[in-house]
Amino acid sequence: MYFYIDSYNICRVKRNNLKFSDEIIADFLEEDVMGVENTVDLIIDNISQVQNGKIEIWEGTGNAHTISITKDKINIFNEFTEMDVTIYDFEYFLSLLYQWKKLIESRKEVSI
Repeated sequence: MYFYIDSYNICRVKRNNLKFSDEIIADFLEEDVMGVENTVDLIIDNISQVQNGKIEIWEGTGNAHTISITKDKINIFNEFTEMDVTIYDFEYFLSLLYQWKKLIESRKEVSI
């Protein structure tokens, strides 16, 4: 997956040749995580807590998606389209989150 900052300083995912599962992840990143570093940190922290057995399950609902994290899988469900993806490769998803966080940190300050 390739991430970039568009001309409006918004974090985006390049959509060329994405697998269906990656399309849902891309939608989740763009529509729910957006450019909010705290949201990325929250998800990473909760993945760690579930994997370390501190909590059994964590679930959160954003603008359009619900993410559920259990010891063996992560599920992202689109509340509008009712499409979902189940991720078993935690390292892959974490790598995407860390890349997204790096992208957020690279954005230019925008004064209003």
